[in-house]
Amino acid sequence: MRHFLLVFLAALVGCVAGPGATDSEPEGVVLMAEERPAEIPATGLTLEGVLSLPERVEGEDVPSVVFVHGSGPNSRDPSVGGQLNMYFGGVEVTPYSDVRDALVEAGVAVLLYDKRTCTTQGSLCANDYPIPSADVLVSDFAGDAVSASAWLREQDGIDPSGIVVVGHSQGAALVPTILAEDIDLRGGVSLAGNYRPIDALLRYQLDFSIELMEESGASVTVIDSTLADLTEMVEALESLRAGTFAGTTVGGMPVPFWEDWMAIGDARPGLMAAESRPILSVIGDYDWNIPADPELPLWEEAGAEPLLLPCVTHALNCVTDEDYGDHVDPTLLEHLVEWLHR
Repeated sequence: MRHFLLVFLAALVGCVAGPGATDSEPEGVVLMAEERPAEIPATGLTLEGVLSLPERVEGEDVPSVVFVHGSGPNSRDPSVGGQLNMYFGGVEVTPYSDVRDALVEAGVAVLLYDKRTCTTQGSLCANDYPIPSADVLVSDFAGDAVSASAWLREQDGIDPSGIVVVGHSQGAALVPTILAEDIDLRGGVSLAGNYRPIDALLRYQLDFSIELMEESGASVTVIDSTLADLTEMVEALESLRAGTFAGTTVGGMPVPFWEDWMAIGDARPGLMAAESRPILSVIGDYDWNIPADPELPLWEEAGAEPLLLPCVTHALNCVTDEDYGDHVDPTLLEHLVEWLHR
């Protein structure tokens, strides 16, 4: 992974008062990069994580990022071994920590925390979270990001006016919601985030998976068997959208969870129309979870700055004919650093 270095220059101004004068202003004290434990008050629990601070001059307030998780019970530093219909052959990518490391080296503080659904249950996370209740909603994840930014704003060394929310996948799609709920954020970055509602995205994923399997020569029986769960979920959500669904769960989650997630997607165009702060939308053309077409043009039409990156997958690494990249694509990190420093 390419490294980025931001050199902090302390002012050294000679004050010439006359012949032989040597007085000058003292150099600033340089503070080393450090990590601080984060305990963030949120609805129903205290979020646990780490605030990573860059090397900086004492008394200087630095810009910062709150990183928001993708779907699933993700820790503050999950590993990803593939994307939809693609296994990375044993390569494990750690996109959150890769982004953190690049930003810290570039002078930007990063706050990472365990998602509220990532608990000791199943040995997913080593924290003191309660076991998630059945009434957890996707909007709770947006609320947690708002709580995290409020906590970050109060920390020593953080510029309270320079906080940006950066989300990945589900968290990326939540960026407009988080910005609407926190008017003091400077802007947002969507990394591999969908613009269309979740039910439309899952329909795409099903159709795409069927097409891939057909091209590989799989029989109808194999396709139907392999994709049975996804097919059932998509059809249930389409029934839910039409108001004809009679069940209580979809894909193992209660109906209110999906209604909330769909409503967030339905509200996204209105939130984007009302948003004046800068938003960057990044999608790779090798992302099989989130199709660059039409998702990226939809983000652009809504006012976000689009960035399409070749070879980049949903895990943010680069896949080529030669190998699977085991880190976040360096070009993506370069663009992200540049955008944050504007």
